[in-house]
Amino acid sequence: MTTIDIALTCDSGSLRDLLRSIDITVPQRTEGRKTAHTERWVICRLLSTLDKHGRLAFPLSVTHRDRPDFLVLQSLLQVGVEVTEAISEQYAAFSAIAEREFPEVLLDPGHFRWDSPHKTVEEMREILRQGVLTAPPWVGDRPEEEWALYMESVVRTKLEKLKRLDFMKYTESWLAIYNNLPIPNVHLQRASQRLLPKIADVWEGTPTFDRIYIEHGPVILEVRKGDTAHLTLEDLW
Repeated sequence: MTTIDIALTCDSGSLRDLLRSIDITVPQRTEGRKTAHTERWVICRLLSTLDKHGRLAFPLSVTHRDRPDFLVLQSLLQVGVEVTEAISEQYAAFSAIAEREFPEVLLDPGHFRWDSPHKTVEEMREILRQGVLTAPPWVGDRPEEEWALYMESVVRTKLEKLKRLDFMKYTESWLAIYNNLPIPNVHLQRASQRLLPKIADVWEGTPTFDRIYIEHGPVILEVRKGDTAHLTLEDLW
């Protein structure tokens, strides 16, 4: 698969045309999905959304690299963008087993909550064999709290990477997260308000992320120090 490299483009229309031409399809986990697929999906949808909301400066170019994943040059601004996926590793393994062995079974994500005990492969298969939802229901604001806990964990893990000497530092550093958590019915506004105090100290260190973007359904949540904004996702595909 090709990486994402967008040569110097001078206006929004040119950027949108280039983005539309990129295949951002992400295969199933059992059908050859790679990290690069997720990176391509996230950066393209982030750029199209930021452009829609007037948050990009032109001329602009994008280069795929490593540590961080992308370098976005905007006018006189150099932005390093690190891309990641928020997902429970246990649930990802559970989903892969389901794709291979139980393709018709409805998945029950309630067995893979933030504090759930580790499950063996055979325990996962047993859940799938039952073929019905057996996990306890989500109560109150528990979905929002778990969402915030997972996102805090992702931010702190990537912040440690940002601090490494081999991680290039630019004028700004952004973290782009694709939310693929097995948590139903999350109220994003309440969840983001739970996240802010959990990462309040993150903004005080050096280096740190200047902005955090979380793709959540039809919205990209923009997180800055003490503040958030909901950006309606621009899907050009």
